[in-house]
Amino acid sequence: MGITVRQALEISALKEAKVVGGHQGLDNVVTFVNIMEVPEVAKWMKGGELLVTAGFTLRDNAELRKSLIGQLAQRGVAAFGIKPGQYFDQVPEDMIERANEVGLPLIELPQDVPYMDFMIPIYEVLINDQFCLLKKSEEIHNRLIEVVLKGQGLPSISQTLSQLAGNPVLIADRAGNVLANTWPAFGECEFIENWDGAILTHLEENRGDFSSLKPHRWHKVELTIGDIKRDLVIAPVKINGNLQGYLAILEICRVLDEQDLRALEHASTIVALDFVKEKAVFEAERQIRGELLEDLIGGNFQYDEAVIKRASYLNFNINTRLVVFVLDIDGFESYLMYKAKRDEGYVQELKAEILQLVHNALLDYPGGAMLLAKSDSVTGLVHLPSRNELAVLTKKFNEIISKMAAKLPKLEISAGIGRPFTGVRNVKYSYDEALASLRIGRSMQGLSKITFFEELGPYRFLYELKDSLAMQDFYQETLGKLITYDGQNNTELMKTLFYYFKHDCNLRVTSENLYIHKNSVIYRIKKIEEITGLNLNNPDERFNLQLSMKLSQFVDEQSTTNTAALGTVQTKQKWQLRIG
Repeated sequence: MGITVRQALEISALKEAKVVGGHQGLDNVVTFVNIMEVPEVAKWMKGGELLVTAGFTLRDNAELRKSLIGQLAQRGVAAFGIKPGQYFDQVPEDMIERANEVGLPLIELPQDVPYMDFMIPIYEVLINDQFCLLKKSEEIHNRLIEVVLKGQGLPSISQTLSQLAGNPVLIADRAGNVLANTWPAFGECEFIENWDGAILTHLEENRGDFSSLKPHRWHKVELTIGDIKRDLVIAPVKINGNLQGYLAILEICRVLDEQDLRALEHASTIVALDFVKEKAVFEAERQIRGELLEDLIGGNFQYDEAVIKRASYLNFNINTRLVVFVLDIDGFESYLMYKAKRDEGYVQELKAEILQLVHNALLDYPGGAMLLAKSDSVTGLVHLPSRNELAVLTKKFNEIISKMAAKLPKLEISAGIGRPFTGVRNVKYSYDEALASLRIGRSMQGLSKITFFEELGPYRFLYELKDSLAMQDFYQETLGKLITYDGQNNTELMKTLFYYFKHDCNLRVTSENLYIHKNSVIYRIKKIEEITGLNLNNPDERFNLQLSMKLSQFVDEQSTTNTAALGTVQTKQKWQLRIG
C-alpha cells in the first residue's frame, strides 16, 4: 500500500511544488520519505522512497548529478525532490534531462516549507493505509479461521478465497490431486475449459522449483491455457519444511492487489493446518485399519466376533464376500538407483505417496477399502459381492498402474488378487493366493501386470499342493541337486533349462535367448541330465522336470527346515530373479 507521487503533491505543504522532469513516473507509489545527505545513499534505497535534498553534495558536479538520477531510478525510488535556495537557484538542467530519460519524477520543492511539513502528512496517510490493511488482513484471517473451526474444510476455504480475490482458486496436494477448486460465481470473466488441468500440469512440471520456495509466500508465474496467457499466483503449502501441496489463484478476472495477496498467504497457512488435521486423521485411521488387516491376513485372532466388531467401528463390513489384493513395486531397488536417491527420508516419502495414490483411487470403490503398507507393497481388502465388481476392481487397478506410470516414470507395479471368500477366517487364504498370483504372474506375464488367482488355470491345482511333503520331496528329487549345483558353482543350468522348455526344446532359439553358442546349450543339457539322472529325450522323465519347474513357483521355503533344502530354496530365488 502507499500513495502515488501525484497524490502526494496534493498535500497542502506541497501545493507549490513543481514537477520539472520525469512526468511519466507520477503514478509511482510512495511508501517512505527519506532525506539525502550524501550521494552514496542510492545504494541503500529499497524502492518506493520519496527522497529529498538541499543538494549540498551535488552543487559542483554535473556528472555526479546525472549518475545519481540514473541510480535512483534503477533502485526504484518513487521521486526525487530538490529544495533550491541554499545551494541551487533552481534545479539544474542536466538533472532534468536525465530525469526525463529515466522517468524519475524530479520535484522542485518550495523554499520556505520545512521537510517535516510534508513528511508528517505523508506518513499519516501511509500509517492509516497500513492500519486499514492490517485490519482487513485480520478480518480475512478471522473469516478463514471460522471456516476451519466450523469443519467446512478445503472446499469452503477455496470458495471463500475466490470470493475475496475475485478469481479462480485451486488447492492441490503434492501428488497433483485436486482437493478443491472454485471458479468465481459472478460473471465478470468467461469460463475457461480445463483451467484446473493446466494449473496441475504446470505444478507437476515445476515441482522441484516449488519445493525450494518459502512456505506461505506468494510467487507469480506465467501460465498458458490454449491461446491465453495469464499470471498464476502460487503459495506452496509446507509442513515442517516439506512440500505438502499448493494453493493457487489464476489472475484472469481481475488484477490481484496487496490485500488479495495477503489473503492468499493467510489461506495457505489455514490450508496447512487443514492438511495437518487431515493427515493426523488419515494416519490414525490407516494405522487402525492396517493393524486389523494384518491380524486378518495373518489369522492372528481368536474370536470372529472381535474382529467383526473392530471392523464395524471403521464402517467396514466384513460379513460379506471379501477379496485380498497385493500391489507390489517391481524392482524397487533398481528404481532407487535410477533416481539416485537411497536416503531413508526419500524412500518413506515415496512409499507414502504410493499408498496415498492407492487410497485416493479406491475412495469411491463400493464399500471402501482396508489398506496396509508392508515394505514396498500395499495389501488391500475390499468387498466383492458379485462377479460384476470384478470388472470394477480390474478397472481400478489399471487406473492405479497408469497413474503411477504418469506420476512416477520408470516405476512399475504388479498386482496379485486372491479369490473372494466369505468369513473372516478365509481372508488369510485370499491373501496367500494374492501373493501366489503376484509371483506366478510375474513369471508368466512379466512386470506391470494384473493377475487373478482364478485365472491361473492348472497353476491353481499346483498351488493346492504347496504344503504337501510329497511335493517337496518330488521337487528335491528332480531339481534339488541342480539348484544346489548352480549355487555352489555359480552356473546357470536352471536358467538354461527354463528357456529350453520355454522354447519347446529348440536348441537354436534357446541359445539365441541366452546369448551363447548352440554347442554351449548342448553341453549344459548333458550336464543337467548328468546331475539330475534324467533323460530329456524320454517324455516321462522330461515331464517330471517340466512339472517340477512349475512347482518351483510354490515351494514353501517356510516349511523347508533342513539346511540343504533351505540353501536350495535360496538358490532357487536367485535363478528366478535372473530369468524373471
